[in-house]
Amino acid sequence: LVVRATERATERATERASAALDTHAARVIERQLRRAAPTRAPADARTRLLELVGFYGDPSVDRRFVAEPELADVSERAVGRGPHGARVFDLSFASPYRPLHPSYVDEFLRHRENLTAHARLWTKGAGRPVLIVLHGWAGGHHWVTERSFAVEYFVRSGFDVVSFVLPYHGVRAPNLGRMANSGALFPGPNLIRTNEGFAQAICDLRALAAALRRRGAGDIAVMGMSLGGYTAALWASLDPRLAAAVPMIPAVSMADLFWRHGAESPTRRHASRAGVDRDLIDQVFRIHSPLARPAQLPVEHLLVVAGRGDRITPPDQAEALAAHWRGCELHWFAGGHLAQVGRGDALRAARRVLSRGCRGSLISGDEVDRAEAQP
Repeated sequence: LVVRATERATERATERASAALDTHAARVIERQLRRAAPTRAPADARTRLLELVGFYGDPSVDRRFVAEPELADVSERAVGRGPHGARVFDLSFASPYRPLHPSYVDEFLRHRENLTAHARLWTKGAGRPVLIVLHGWAGGHHWVTERSFAVEYFVRSGFDVVSFVLPYHGVRAPNLGRMANSGALFPGPNLIRTNEGFAQAICDLRALAAALRRRGAGDIAVMGMSLGGYTAALWASLDPRLAAAVPMIPAVSMADLFWRHGAESPTRRHASRAGVDRDLIDQVFRIHSPLARPAQLPVEHLLVVAGRGDRITPPDQAEALAAHWRGCELHWFAGGHLAQVGRGDALRAARRVLSRGCRGSLISGDEVDRAEAQP
């Protein structure tokens, strides 16, 4: 009892410290979003958003959103060796995405860096299951992704791993001068660009998955953190060919996060006066909301991971997704969004679910555990 009480006290202290760190980071994020947002909402803002609700809610637009993309011609460049003898390749291909909204076409073509999709592959040969990992907001740098997703652990566990760069992140981010580049344009207060960015992410990911299958990959699964968790959950709601999906510390309601993190901003106050509220933004974003569609995977091939101290994508986001995916396991760790204390157990839980969904040359979960693999 004394040991357990000490453990609970340690967990509570970890949660408080993680929450404090996240709260500070959230204020920095809010300031960045505030710089990118117009100071005042136009007087007709509500009318404009209702028009977007009508456009993105049109069944013909939704059919384009969920349609299979064109096949991509993927270029490979060998970059050396990775953990456990894996060969490492950088992949790139022209994004097959075509904007849904006609007003977005010129802007989409203007950001030339974003027209090419990029990924890095760690592989030990054809036939192995592939885990695609998706970074969070402001990420997109492979060396960071390799560490934050414990690529070495998953390669050792029998997976090939692919690090995908989300739209407007990493090398896909336009040079914006003094403004931070990666993620500065997506997602954000430009609601059309946010919708189109998620549509492009899914299009590029499905094109990448098709290319990996042509290359000889086994089953394909996805795991994402934060923004990547949102994207992983969205993909799982669209594509029954996915073998498994693990959103970690996920965002699941962009409208809720925008409204919550912008509570003190002048933009929020002006938007309210113009008749814009959280529910209206939620309707605009419905086309890509992971909560708007059922998962296309068996529930035993899904896992949601959340941090009790998370104050950037707070625990209620993960709880909402797990509840939406009825019967889905929700794994908690004590830390937060940035200080992911206890995530080793979470990654082991993820590996067990991923292994359950993927066939192929996997080392058994028990064997990895006996070898005391530490993610």
